[in-house]
Amino acid sequence: MRATCLALTIVASVPAVAHADVDITLSPDGEALATELGLDPATLETRLQAKIDDLYDAANVAGFLRAFANATSFASRGTGVDYAPVFDGAEVGITANLAAAVDGLEEGQDPAAGLAPNLSLVGGLNLKRWGHPELTIYGNGFYRGASFDQLEGSITNAGLHAQYHLWPASDTSPLVFQWSGLHLTGGVEWSRWSFSAGDALTRDFSVTGDNGVTTDVTAVGAGRFELDATSTVVPLEATTSVRILYLASLYVGGGVDFQVGSADADIAVSGQMTGVRPSDGAAVDIGSATVTARGDGRPSRVAYHLLLGAEANLWRIKLVVQGSFVPFDGATVGLGLRVRL
Repeated sequence: MRATCLALTIVASVPAVAHADVDITLSPDGEALATELGLDPATLETRLQAKIDDLYDAANVAGFLRAFANATSFASRGTGVDYAPVFDGAEVGITANLAAAVDGLEEGQDPAAGLAPNLSLVGGLNLKRWGHPELTIYGNGFYRGASFDQLEGSITNAGLHAQYHLWPASDTSPLVFQWSGLHLTGGVEWSRWSFSAGDALTRDFSVTGDNGVTTDVTAVGAGRFELDATSTVVPLEATTSVRILYLASLYVGGGVDFQVGSADADIAVSGQMTGVRPSDGAAVDIGSATVTARGDGRPSRVAYHLLLGAEANLWRIKLVVQGSFVPFDGATVGLGLRVRL
């Protein structure tokens, strides 16, 4: 279940409901391995359980699901809007970004992280032709199959935004310096992640005994591993930008996000563990491991973000680099290409 993301949550999220168990059963070879490591069988079972806990985030399912829910909510932030909109017709493009959110930063807690990559097709239309040059409408969306940490599934996103040009852009010496004015942007964004285990899940780790001897362990599990997240977000943003020497645009702004959604995990994986016997280097079956986890989490209901970016303007083509930051808890970084029609 391990993953990673960056975003700030100011209002506490709805508590996640989660339950997880890791059970270890040693074989006779596993008990013999414990002796070679200077351990009793019960202590080796405890150390193997701790390793499996860490690899599957089983000890912090609730924190992981909260972080994953926030990451999914933040994944579309900024992908569907041009924040340096010096155009009065239409533009199309594509944007790719990576969002991350962290949960569990309080003292004494291990942080859990949620990671959400995103890809979206983007279109924008300024309404000057219909007598409203101050208004631009944007739409974005994409569906794709994807793999994630030995899981297979799909990622879907869609968004609709309206951008209002509050103050007119400065048109003095536009080839040298141009201010685009202040823009207010609002809309709705929807994202869904759906993943499950297609093949056996393999995890490699090492265990060190009290006598300093270390053995390498491979755990191969199969069964049910389902991870889903859905979010609906209403962002409200204020941004401004400048264009310098026509070729470069810089923009900065911030916003507040109203979020609803969920992240759900349903896991029942079991399999065998193979360890390397220190005495002769032979690989032996040391026992079985079973991981069960079930839970759901919710994103923060309200989050705040800052954004900044730069565009390279090459005739009708724009190359975009953008970062959005939720202070302390998250961020998203994106790259885009847009063509002005």
